[in-house]
Amino acid sequence: MNLFKLFGVIDVRFADILDIFLVSIVAYYVFLLFRGTRAVQMFVGGGLLLIGWILAQWWDLHTVVWLLSNLATLGIIAIVILFQPEIRGALTRIGQSVGKMNLKNLFFHQSGLELIAEEIGAAVQDLAKNQFGALIVLENRVGLRNYADTGELLNARISSRLLRALFFPNSALHDGAVILNSHSIVAAGCILPLPAITSEQDSGYGMRHRAAKALAAECDAMVIVVSEETGYISIAYRASLRRKLSVKEVEEEIKRHWHDLFEGDSSKK
Repeated sequence: MNLFKLFGVIDVRFADILDIFLVSIVAYYVFLLFRGTRAVQMFVGGGLLLIGWILAQWWDLHTVVWLLSNLATLGIIAIVILFQPEIRGALTRIGQSVGKMNLKNLFFHQSGLELIAEEIGAAVQDLAKNQFGALIVLENRVGLRNYADTGELLNARISSRLLRALFFPNSALHDGAVILNSHSIVAAGCILPLPAITSEQDSGYGMRHRAAKALAAECDAMVIVVSEETGYISIAYRASLRRKLSVKEVEEEIKRHWHDLFEGDSSKK
């Protein structure tokens, strides 16, 4: 069944539209799987050879066409040999996505905020499981440069492995706070303010929880606390301190806390 004529000449069917749509999805996910690997340079080189082959066909350069055609045949074998790690990793990620049966993640690429929330959540979960104390500050609109300067400046990509390493017991920076903005781990081993007067309600809290409440009360930052005594996860924001939270709740709070910042960044693009 023809839907319409393209340029008044070419018959376009529903199957043609579906075909183009599916090929576009495959090409998009192939790009995502291989982005940042050596295979990207290989694709660029292959594209240049393809352009050369088309030009050679156009100009009737028979010897060049024969040479490029044979190179393409050998190139398929070379790709499999040279890029085994990348191909294996890509197939593994596809299998993991299908195994989780998460259709949203399979057909719609996760936003940067969701990925960051999951990275922080994974780190918090591991720290809580092992009862490693942690103090993670999520900066918002109010800058925390004065507190970041008390620790070691990192400006590193947010990753669960790095966060876990920073709070590993006996590491040089594990006793201080880690300060994050919406794009990076700003600093580690930072010193946070303690309340000048401790209320009767706060007297049962440890130093991490008191410092978290004190900082959250004076700015718009959200502070995640992992207790080394109980492994409980808490969040301090404004004048409140919520305790015994699940990792899922922590991830949702992170997304709520940074939602406006990410929306603002996306609107500028």
